[in-house]
Amino acid sequence: MNTRKPPVTLLEGQPSIAVKVGAGNKAITWNLPKGLLTHISPFFKAALSRGWFEAQAESVDLPEDDPAAFRLFYKWLYTWTLSKSEKYPTKITKDLDALLYVEAWILGDKLGCPHFQDFAYAHLDNAGPYDTDIAKKIYTGTPEGSSLRRWMTHVMVDWISTGVFTDNNRDRWANTVADINDFATDVLKYQILKEKHTLADFMLVSDWNDFGFCNEELGAQKVIVFHHHGRC
Repeated sequence: MNTRKPPVTLLEGQPSIAVKVGAGNKAITWNLPKGLLTHISPFFKAALSRGWFEAQAESVDLPEDDPAAFRLFYKWLYTWTLSKSEKYPTKITKDLDALLYVEAWILGDKLGCPHFQDFAYAHLDNAGPYDTDIAKKIYTGTPEGSSLRRWMTHVMVDWISTGVFTDNNRDRWANTVADINDFATDVLKYQILKEKHTLADFMLVSDWNDFGFCNEELGAQKVIVFHHHGRC
C-alpha cells in the first residue's frame, strides 16, 4: 500500500506560521509550515497572501474557533487520520465527542477543507448517542442546505420512523425541533418527499484523487461503510 505523506517540499524549508486559536487564557498557538497550510486550505492561502496584516506578521489569529477542533485539524494535517481513542484536550464524554466532530466539520468549512470535513463527518456518524446540543450546534453553525444539516435531518427522520426515543429524551428532542424553525422545516420536507439516502451521500468529496498527494490509505476513508444504529 502506498503510505505517502505530504511532500517534503511542503514541510521542509518553509517559514513557520503561528496560528493562534481561541480567545483569552484558553487560546492555543500552533506553529505550522506555511507551504502545507496554503496548499491544503484556501482560507490560509488568502490569509497569508501579500497585503494581509497577518501575512506580514507571519501569524493568523482565529479567536472565534475551538482549539480542540483545531487540534484535530492539526493531527489530520500530518497523519490523515482522526483517532477516536485520542481525546482533546482531556477525557471527553461520548456526547462531547460528537460535538467536537461537529465543531471540526464547521472549522473545515471555514478553512475550505472538504476532505477534513469528511473525516470529521465519518467519525461523527459513529460517535453517538447524540443529545439535542448536536442539532443546535449544527443549525447555528452551518448554512442552509449544508450536508451536515441534511445528515441531522436524516437521523431525526430515522429516529421518528423507528421509534427509538425514550421517556428521558422524547420531550427534549420534540422541543428542539419545534424551537429551530429550519430544522422543523427540513424534517417535514424530508418526510413529504420521502427522500432516500445512504450515509455516504453526505460526504463532500467525490474524487479523492484531486487533492494533489492523496494516498490509498486516505482514499479508503471515502468508502467507509457507515452504520447507523438508531441512536439518540
